[in-house]
Amino acid sequence: MMQKRFIKYLVIIIVILVVIFLSQQAYFREFGKTFISNATNQANAYLAKGSNWLMSAIYPKISGEVQKRGDIINKEINKEKEKVSENIGTKIKNYFSGISDAIFHPSNNSSPSSAPMQNESPAPAASRNCNCPAIAPPE
Repeated sequence: MMQKRFIKYLVIIIVILVVIFLSQQAYFREFGKTFISNATNQANAYLAKGSNWLMSAIYPKISGEVQKRGDIINKEINKEKEKVSENIGTKIKNYFSGISDAIFHPSNNSSPSSAPMQNESPAPAASRNCNCPAIAPPE
């Protein structure tokens, strides 16, 4: 039993190697082109038959359910779009109110500034997370 299977696999491997070898020969190149062309035509025919079968047998059964669920999904998507629009509007409003607050009331700025003060030196290159060489400040 084990020996039969071994021989079968060995024959399959030999056939594959012969096909690979012969496919590289110029004599069989035309045969390969016609074989691939015929295989492509056959595959296209099967795909067309499968598509026709799906359209005639499966699509009528599920189209009503898809339509119902599609309407529900569209409603949910529109709700989420409205929520996102409101959220973005709120964020923009807060951003501009923060900017105007900082402009008109600079002493009430409770958040620390991200820019270095005038007497502070800039952070070294290693802490800036860049591959730039460290540049010494002018003396």
